[in-house]
Amino acid sequence: MVMQEQRSNQALGWRQRLYHFFPTNIRNKIILPYLLLTMIVAMMGIFVVTRLVVSTLDERFTNQLIEAGRIVADSLVRQEREHWADARAIAFTVGLAEALRDGDWETAAEIANPAAVAREVEVCFVVDAEGREVLHQLRRADGGDDSAAGQFNVLDLDIVPSLLRANDPNAQPKRALMYHPVVLRYYYVTAIPIELNGQVVGVVAVGTSLDTLIQYFREVSLADIIIYLNGSAVATTFSLAEQPDAVDTLLESLSISPVEYDRALHTFDAIDMKEVKVRNRSYRIALGPLRIADDTLGVFAVALPLKFVIEGGLASRNTYAFIFTLGMAGVILVGYLISQHITRPLGRLVWTSQAVADGDLDQRTGIISTDEIGILAGTFDEMTERLAERTYALEETVGRMQAILSSMGDGVMMEDLEGNLITLNTAANQMLEDMAVNFMLGPLRDLSSLEYDLEAEGMADPWQLDHRRFEVGAKMISVHSATVMTDDGDRLGTVIVMRDVTAEVEAERLKDQFITHVSHELRTPLTVVKGFSDLLLSGAAGDITEAQQDFMGTIGRHIDDLIAMVNELIDFSEMEASGQLGLVTRPTDLRSVVEEVVEEWRPRMEDKDLTLHIDLAPQVPQVNADGRRMRWALLHLVRNALQYTPSGGDVSVRYYEQDGHVVIDVQDTGIGLSPQDHERLFSRFYRVTNMPEEDVRGLGVGLYLTGAIVEAHGGKIQVESKVGVGSTFSIILPAVNREQEQ
Repeated sequence: MVMQEQRSNQALGWRQRLYHFFPTNIRNKIILPYLLLTMIVAMMGIFVVTRLVVSTLDERFTNQLIEAGRIVADSLVRQEREHWADARAIAFTVGLAEALRDGDWETAAEIANPAAVAREVEVCFVVDAEGREVLHQLRRADGGDDSAAGQFNVLDLDIVPSLLRANDPNAQPKRALMYHPVVLRYYYVTAIPIELNGQVVGVVAVGTSLDTLIQYFREVSLADIIIYLNGSAVATTFSLAEQPDAVDTLLESLSISPVEYDRALHTFDAIDMKEVKVRNRSYRIALGPLRIADDTLGVFAVALPLKFVIEGGLASRNTYAFIFTLGMAGVILVGYLISQHITRPLGRLVWTSQAVADGDLDQRTGIISTDEIGILAGTFDEMTERLAERTYALEETVGRMQAILSSMGDGVMMEDLEGNLITLNTAANQMLEDMAVNFMLGPLRDLSSLEYDLEAEGMADPWQLDHRRFEVGAKMISVHSATVMTDDGDRLGTVIVMRDVTAEVEAERLKDQFITHVSHELRTPLTVVKGFSDLLLSGAAGDITEAQQDFMGTIGRHIDDLIAMVNELIDFSEMEASGQLGLVTRPTDLRSVVEEVVEEWRPRMEDKDLTLHIDLAPQVPQVNADGRRMRWALLHLVRNALQYTPSGGDVSVRYYEQDGHVVIDVQDTGIGLSPQDHERLFSRFYRVTNMPEEDVRGLGVGLYLTGAIVEAHGGKIQVESKVGVGSTFSIILPAVNREQEQ
C-alpha cells in the first residue's frame, strides 16, 4: 500500500511539473497546433516516401517468394511424372503381373527388383491383390540397395489398401507422405495398380525422400524449403547447416499452428506469408499446399531473407528524420512570436470570465478594440448583462412558484431519474409525517395493486401509474403522478401530488353500504307484491276481466324489472364488498344458456317490433363457467340491445368457436356509442350520453357487472360500435379441450 502511494505521488509530481513547463494558456494553444501540424506533415512525408521505397522492395520480395513457390509446385509435378513413369515401368515389367496372379512371390520379387534398381528409385513397394508384401526395397545413400521386407507394414500406407479396395485397373495414381521407421526419413510416395486382363493383381509404389526433394527444390527455386505435415515441420533445407542433434529443435521452432496449416492447405497458391527467425536471421516464408491433382499431401514453404528490405527502409527513414527536426525548430520559434502578440489583451478577458463564473455578474472586461478580441470582449460584456437580467427574472419566477406550492393543501413531491424523492412544499412534509404516525396504527397497503399488475404491464417504476391509492392506518391517501418532460422530449422525472381522501372514501363506503341495505330491504316487499300479482293473474282470488289481466301483466313486468334492478344492486354490492363474485365453475355448454335468454326476451323484442336472429354453430366446445352468472352477463347484453335499438331494428345473437375460444356476439342496429363512451362504458353507474328518445330505465351497473363476470371467467369482452349504425358486444371465453370435457 505504501509503495502504491509513493508511485501515485511520483506520477502526480511529474504531471504538475509537466503542466508547469507547458501551461494550458492561449500561447501554447497557438504554438502547439503548428507544432503538431508540422510533425504530422513531416511524419506523413517520411511515412509516404519510406512506404513507397519499402513497398517497392517488399513487392519485389513478395513476387520473388510467390515465383519460388510456383517453381516448387511445378518441380513437384515433374517429380510426380518421374514417379508415375517409374511405377509404370515396374508394373509393366514382363512376367510381374502373372507372378502376382499366381501367388509366386519369389518370382515377382526377382522380376520387380531389377526394374526398381534400374530406375534408381529410393523406395519401392510391391504387394499382391491380398495386400501381402512381395518387394520392399530401399536405396542407401551410397547408391546400394537393401531389402526392408517385413520391417514395415505397407498396408499402413492408406493409398495402398485404397487402390486394392477400389479394384479398378484404370484408377488414377495415389500419392502420400510417409515416415519410414527403418531409415527414420519421410518419403514422397506414388502408387498405381498392377493390371492383368482387366483385374487388379497388385500395387506398386515408388518414392523419393523429402531430403532429396527439398535440395532439388532449393536448387531450382533459389530459396530455402520447409515441408509441413499436420502443422509440424518434418523437413527443411535449413537443417543442412545444423548439427544432427539440433535438427529436431530447429524443426520444432519452424512449426506452424493448426489454423495456419489448415488455411495454407486449402489455398491454391503460395500466398499465405509470415516471418520467422533462423539462426538470428529474419526470413519471410510463403506457405502453400503440397498438392498433386486431387491429392493434398501437406504444406510447403519457401523462405527468403529479409535483410534487403529492412536495410533499404532504414536508410530512407534516417534521411527524412533530419529534415523533420529542422522544420520543428522553425515552427516553434514562429509560433512563440505570434502568441506573444495575441495573448496580452486576453488576460483581462480571462480574469473577468472567472469572476462571472464565481457569481459576480457586475464585472465587465473594459476592453476596447476593433479586432476579433475586442469584438469578443464586447460580446462577452453584453452576454453578461443579459445573463444578469435573466438570473434576476428566474429568481423572481422561482419565488412565485415556491409561494404557490407553499399555499397548496395537496402535498407535491418530485422523483428524479435516480429514484430520489424531493418534497416541494410544506404540505408534502406534513403529509409524510402524518403517514409515518398512522403507520404505527396499521400497515401500509397499496390499494392500486388490486387494479394493476406492475410486472405484467412492464412497469419497473410504480410511479408510472398516473393514479395510486394508499391506506395507512386510518388515513387514505390518493396519489396522482405525471412525467415531467422538457420541450425536447427529455424526461426529467416524475411529479407526484398527494391528497388526503379519507373523508371521500368514507362517504363512498357509506353510499355503498346504503345501496346494499336498501337493495335487501326492497327485495322482500317486491317479492311479496310479485307473488300476489301472480296469484291475482292466475285467478286464485276470483275471475278477473281481460283488461284487469292486462293491468296485472303490466304490473308483473314492471315488478320483474324492478326485482332485476335490485338483484343487480345486490350483486354489485357483494362484488364491491368482497372483490369477487363467488363463481362455481364447471365444464358447461353455453348453448342452452344462449337459447334460454333469447327465448325469454323474444316476446319483448316482438312487442317493440324488433327482429331477433339467433345463429348457433354446431359442435361448440364447453367452457369452465358458472352457468347462472353467465346467464346474467348475456341477459344484460340482450336487454341493452332491446333498450337502445329503435322499433323496426334487428338484434342478432351468435354462438360459435374461434381460435380455441367460445364467442357470443350480441349485435344490434341501435343508436351506437360515441367515442367518449367507449372508455367508461364498463364503469359503475355510467349511462351513455346519446340516450334514445324513449325512456330507458336502468342503474348503470349492468355492463359493469357483465365485464366483471366475463373477466372472472378468464375471458374478455369487446365492443365495436358506430353512432347511428349499431353496436356489437362480444363475450370471448377460453374453451375447454376435448380431453377435459371427457
